[in-house]
Amino acid sequence: MNRALIDRWNNADALYATPTGSNDDWYWLYVAIKFKCLIVTNDEMRDHLFQLLGNDFFPKWKERHQVHFSFTDTGPEFHMPPPCSVVIQESEEGHWHIPIESEHNYESERRWLCVTRGKAAMIGQDFSASEGKC
Repeated sequence: MNRALIDRWNNADALYATPTGSNDDWYWLYVAIKFKCLIVTNDEMRDHLFQLLGNDFFPKWKERHQVHFSFTDTGPEFHMPPPCSVVIQESEEGHWHIPIESEHNYESERRWLCVTRGKAAMIGQDFSASEGKC
């Protein structure tokens, strides 16, 4: 069954074999950017020097374009990129949103710690925190 699928992809020119010894990550990165598509991989890409793209660019891009996957009894399960960035953020109202690490880091399991500034009348309490989804 897998061989038939690969043959179908080959016949449709949907596969590209990278040259031996070449860094294949540069190929899929180029295609993903050129065609504005998502990439399906569990590879966290830590072993390559994407710092050439700047300190913040590649991690932000990867966060929005990488689809993780796992296998269940019913087949593969895909974990789409989060609908919003999962970095610490401050809203216009001064509320802080801090992502809490989940076991698999999948968006469906993501929890946030929301921290808000206390009211001016509450002297001596600058912040109050509540845990939950924001």
